[in-house]
Amino acid sequence: MYVCVVGMGEVGRYVTQVLQSEQHDVVAIDTDTQALARVSERADVATLAGYGANVDVLTQASAGTADLVVAVTNHDEVNLLAALASKHLGAKRTIARLQGKEYSKIEEGIQYGMLGIDVVVNPRVLVAQEIAKIARSHGALDVLGLAGNRIEVVQLELPPSSRVLHKPLANLTLPEQTLVAAVVRDRELFVPGGADVLLPGDRVYLIGRSGHMDPVEDQFCGGREAARVCIVGGGVVGEALARVLSVTEVEVLVIEKNREVAEALAMAHPKVTVIHGDGTNLTLLEEEQVGAYDLFCAVSHEDEVNLMSGLLAKRVGARRTVSLVHRPDYMDIYRQLGIDVVLSPRQTASDHILKWVRQTELKSLTILEGGQAEILELEATQGSRVVGTPIKRLNFPRGAILGAIVSSGAARVPRGDDVIRPGDTVVVLTTASTRSQVERLFRRRVL
Repeated sequence: MYVCVVGMGEVGRYVTQVLQSEQHDVVAIDTDTQALARVSERADVATLAGYGANVDVLTQASAGTADLVVAVTNHDEVNLLAALASKHLGAKRTIARLQGKEYSKIEEGIQYGMLGIDVVVNPRVLVAQEIAKIARSHGALDVLGLAGNRIEVVQLELPPSSRVLHKPLANLTLPEQTLVAAVVRDRELFVPGGADVLLPGDRVYLIGRSGHMDPVEDQFCGGREAARVCIVGGGVVGEALARVLSVTEVEVLVIEKNREVAEALAMAHPKVTVIHGDGTNLTLLEEEQVGAYDLFCAVSHEDEVNLMSGLLAKRVGARRTVSLVHRPDYMDIYRQLGIDVVLSPRQTASDHILKWVRQTELKSLTILEGGQAEILELEATQGSRVVGTPIKRLNFPRGAILGAIVSSGAARVPRGDDVIRPGDTVVVLTTASTRSQVERLFRRRVL
């Protein structure tokens, strides 16, 4: 596959390195020669110095023959022009990242076919949607929707009071249509077996049918849906989150430092309480009784503000805290300091873009724990090894677990006697080292 990546910021570098590691032919384009040099040091890719929206530059990069052009500079207009020009030159597919306020109304953060561009992604809106799912969950750190949102993957951290601790997984009675897919302990992810036990502080990935996850979340960590949410930052993420939550029964408070932004937000969303103030002001947080809120979300443009306000919210008693971080390298540090949920728009953008790179039977991919594991959505084709054989006889590789089957639009968590049929969508969680074995099971056998 031939891919042109325009823009070598955090997202561009990450996408380029992943594509090169998967043996795709990649050309990296940027006006900054130093940024291109940094990419060349880490990945064996071609580089081209130039303005990514310039037709001559794109022609020189052979964008017209590319299977995919990804435009992820820090300028929305450049990304739009680069994607449109590449499409005009003949590129098969184009993806543009747009993250400004002008594009914050993109439904669900993704739009298809906008102005002729195949996929437009607004990672800030995607992050807001993700936080909204966390707010609706019963204590989740993350909630992923798969298979057209028929299946959910929920990440939980087990408190010392959890009812599932120190018991073999085989002895746990889980709610119907749910299973334990992976455990993260001491930063290492593993796919557990029936004899494994869970310990306090473990982070657990659960898979189940949408609408069936609340009971298992209650069993594992005993949380509840957020009724009151405080948001620091009224930018694209903060406004999108307030907009989503305000149509429900959730009480929403927004703290915004810029008076004009605060006034505009209050006018646009009358159901939301908006305060002009500094989210890192401890006195203000105490006066507004932030400690009584179920979820505190620090989503400003400044990482330092998000970290400090999140830590202060913890100090005054907030049950769960979410902080935005614009440099994915800092995510682990935030968690170590006590922030419950750490999200990165750049990481979110990278993950969604990479879903569109995969071909053949692989319909989508979600990366977990910095690449330690992946969730694959695969289509079962006639003639592949997984078709027609009961799951208990498939000899599924250790380090992978079959999480769900979607057949004729209906989703289910499979049992040993279930059989995969041609055309079914199958959700698999696999460690990175086992992925190739899993994909072989889904390839058509050649006679």
